[in-house]
Amino acid sequence: MQTSQIFNGIYVVQKKISSGSFGVVLLGHDKEKNVDVAIKIEKEENEDVRSLEREVQVLERLQGTDGVPKLFWHGQQDEFNVIILQLLGKDLSHFIKSKKKFSFKTTIQLGIQMVRVLERIHNQGVVHRDLKPENILFGIEDESSKIYVVDFGISKIYRDAQGNILPFRDNASFIGTTRYASIAAHKGHELSRKDDIESLIYVLLYFMKGQLPWQNMQNVSDEERTVKVGEMKMNMDPRELCQDVPPEFANILEHLRQLQYSSDPNYDFVYNTLEKAAESQGIKLDNIYDWDQKQQMKISQNIENPDNLLRSTTQQQLQPPASAEMKKSIEKQGSNLIRQQFQGFIIRLSNNQFLIPPSQLKRQDSQQPSVVSGSVMLSTYNSIRPKYQPSQIAFDAKVCDDNSPQDVGQNMKQTAETGNRNARQNSYAETVGWRDSIFEENFDEIPLSKKYSMLKQQGVAIPKKRKPSQSPNQQKKKQ
Repeated sequence: MQTSQIFNGIYVVQKKISSGSFGVVLLGHDKEKNVDVAIKIEKEENEDVRSLEREVQVLERLQGTDGVPKLFWHGQQDEFNVIILQLLGKDLSHFIKSKKKFSFKTTIQLGIQMVRVLERIHNQGVVHRDLKPENILFGIEDESSKIYVVDFGISKIYRDAQGNILPFRDNASFIGTTRYASIAAHKGHELSRKDDIESLIYVLLYFMKGQLPWQNMQNVSDEERTVKVGEMKMNMDPRELCQDVPPEFANILEHLRQLQYSSDPNYDFVYNTLEKAAESQGIKLDNIYDWDQKQQMKISQNIENPDNLLRSTTQQQLQPPASAEMKKSIEKQGSNLIRQQFQGFIIRLSNNQFLIPPSQLKRQDSQQPSVVSGSVMLSTYNSIRPKYQPSQIAFDAKVCDDNSPQDVGQNMKQTAETGNRNARQNSYAETVGWRDSIFEENFDEIPLSKKYSMLKQQGVAIPKKRKPSQSPNQQKKKQ
């Protein structure tokens, strides 16, 4: 498709946005209204499926429904079936690929919006039948926090002209996406409204957990995978499936499994249960999502983590003590031992200044010495045996594609290697352990020769002991 292509004499093709199993989506521009639009083109190999024709039929029925994109034009041109739609923002698969999983707050807020969107779609007599992250999009500009449902290529109108629900049928072909399809889809049953909501719950669980139990099956064909995934869904108790998430999600699944094909789902129950989950978790429903408050989350984490807060205020907390306090502490904690063991290399200052530390042992997170109560006294600068706690490298590589486990293994390996290199590079920026000071209580158990050796290794100049001058009597005796 050339970028200079123009459809209906108005819509100019600019670039490709995405492609799916049935078609390609392009970015276009409406020359008359001077607004950007989405241009969806059916792939030539899928013309027999006539998915675009079905989508036009469903979209025309849903026009004016809040949460459904506007249809501007549809037709055939240059042997392509084309529809022009309202341009929307990014889909939820974009965010889950970068975040790996969503917080309870983000997931619950998405679920609350989606329940109402599905309710409005169902009230128009349409079942979506393929709910997944790729088909849930945000709006743009003023609607950047508003949810839209797209891709009605395999949707179905479930009511006839008189408004009656079409009869149930069995032995139907599997429809939907294996990961999120309802149990009825795996059984080959005709899909109804309850199945859209069941797929929504699977999508929300995937957001919170990062993956679902039936993902990443190895050495199975697509047909076998669909059967095995269906068996797992049927045999797994909702409480087991909803471990580590708010229990309200299991309540919703249990409610859905009691419904029949023609049952009218209790949308208010699902909506209120999600609100209850938010309340039980202390979540404020403000339409702010994980990706909207990246900087605020960093600040919040620093406040909640005392270690981060301590590190950020180290220079304010490590203030030099008064000279009188230093003198009193030295005398109280064992100055006699210090004088006996270090007469050759401790500088005693008549004005009560600090001991001069080796320059190479300065802490990188502070420029001021500190006195600590207890056995550890004087300065962290004087540590000759520092111990560093290595950084813990955490990575969370979740699989978004069931068919690419090898790529995930390589990514995990590269992430681990990068983390180890960073840990080695940053190891000397860690805080020196307080108990490794040369003034700790068991210092007198260390042999004097070892102390001299340790100090030499740290670059401390140790003056040689001067020999006393011999008396005249000793000289005569020697002669």
